[in-house]
Amino acid sequence: MNNYVYVGCGNHRLDSFIHIDIDYAKRFKKGEKVPEPDFICDITKKLPFQERSVDLIFSRETLEHLTYRELINHFIECHKVLKIGGKVRISVPDLDIMVNNFMKRENQFLKKKEQWEIDKDFPIENHSEFFVAQTLYHDHRYNHNFETLSNSLKKVGFENITKSK
Repeated sequence: MNNYVYVGCGNHRLDSFIHIDIDYAKRFKKGEKVPEPDFICDITKKLPFQERSVDLIFSRETLEHLTYRELINHFIECHKVLKIGGKVRISVPDLDIMVNNFMKRENQFLKKKEQWEIDKDFPIENHSEFFVAQTLYHDHRYNHNFETLSNSLKKVGFENITKSK
């Protein structure tokens, strides 16, 4: 049996995954109610698994909320609990794409503005203000691209790091 783990699941659930989040409250986000996560824990301290027991660790829109030190701690934990040949799959806002869209003025901020849960204290009346709000959005602590993530993964012992499209 495979052990697939979804860290920072919030109110999102994937079939056949073990779901982890830092608190119960996120399951009510946007008025939805989803089942409780399987584990409540701080992914920057300790993952609730034995060493070499997990096949896949997945995160979506989570790691940008960690400081650099917290990110490294999380990757150390991932490396510890993953089976030999296990994988980490990460989805984060890509700083390269955000900067490229900003430079090309292609982010259509008015259309996207309604989709984001941007702090009401941010002014979002033009292209530049949307970019600032997007990069500092909702307690983002670190902006990532493939280079920042792959360097961090390598520091703790990961190899064969690839970027998916």
